[in-house]
Amino acid sequence: MKRFVLPILLTAALPAADSRITPAMNAFTIDCYKQLTGGNGNLILSPFNIATALSMALAGARGQTAGEIQSVLHVHYDSTYDAALGAMLAGIAQAGNAGGNELHTANGLWVQKGFAIQPTFENTLANNYQAPLTPLDFIANPDAARSQINRWAEQHTNEKIKDLLPAGSLDAQTRLVLTSAIYFYGKWQAPFVSSLTQPAPFTLPAGGATQANFMNQTARFAYTETPSAQILEMRYAGTGIAFDVLLPKIPTGLPDLEKSLTLESLTGWLGNVAIRNVQVSLPKFRAESEFSLRKGLSTMGMPTAFTNTADFSGIAPAPLKISEVVHKAFVDVSEQGTEAAAATAIKMRPATGYHRPEPLVVFRADHPFLFLIRGTRTGEVLFIGRLMNPR
Repeated sequence: MKRFVLPILLTAALPAADSRITPAMNAFTIDCYKQLTGGNGNLILSPFNIATALSMALAGARGQTAGEIQSVLHVHYDSTYDAALGAMLAGIAQAGNAGGNELHTANGLWVQKGFAIQPTFENTLANNYQAPLTPLDFIANPDAARSQINRWAEQHTNEKIKDLLPAGSLDAQTRLVLTSAIYFYGKWQAPFVSSLTQPAPFTLPAGGATQANFMNQTARFAYTETPSAQILEMRYAGTGIAFDVLLPKIPTGLPDLEKSLTLESLTGWLGNVAIRNVQVSLPKFRAESEFSLRKGLSTMGMPTAFTNTADFSGIAPAPLKISEVVHKAFVDVSEQGTEAAAATAIKMRPATGYHRPEPLVVFRADHPFLFLIRGTRTGEVLFIGRLMNPR
């Protein structure tokens, strides 16, 4: 099947408190989508969920590391950001849990037993992200810790996201894991009648066709067109949440549509929808995806967070770096509605060889000096010498 564009939460459907974050989230959504597309396979991800996890890491990032994460997320981080995002999460959940629909988000902070983290960071995650600290023993039993985190992800995604952290992904060097999960089940405002679902050809990207089960109905939906695409918006009953389909007018038009996708173009397109009588044929589909986001996020502009020069001193006094960001997502579209889930895990380990910036000291060895080669654990001197003339 062709790739599909994810449901997008419209700004108008969100509380006013979210207005400054929503454009940033949507810009990050487009960046993620463009970074992860490739080939002819299906794609499903929740950049919103990824951004939530990265925002928790941002709460403890400092210096260049913080600047790069802010740039990737398209946000300006200040003392109000975490509370604003927390309010956004609560507002979305309130909007989504109505009329028999479900929308749940959850966040987690998993820390090595005895590993000291900054009280301000712990309080920020507990108060704004509802992510209380859970101590685990990564050093003694990393696989048991992995199982506990994976079970948490399953529970908070209605069992849709399993094995978020694959076997061997945590080890004795793991010091902290940040997790975020989202689950949504929405019933169509105008559901499809199952008896009208019929098989029909679906054109494939490389040519040819495959049979798919198409749901069919004629009803009043929000709709607009551009010179190259049709845009359909289908609402979920009583939620203020919508499913948007951006359909190229020609079977081979998706690559060009993807190239033209920007925050400005998307905002303009969705802002032009109007209620029309629309005859809809939409294939039933189910898709799952999983990603390692380390390379993609580095390419998008936050490479420092993954290196020994990362500065997460707002999380812990001991130097930390992100070792991996993993994401899994699921979607199922049927006659009754849509079920979707996603989870993200950010793994952190010691940043070896890194010291937080201190006042500059100039050390210019331009005259004779003495030198040692010694063991640092017990202090034994292995070699001693002096340099009188480097030539």
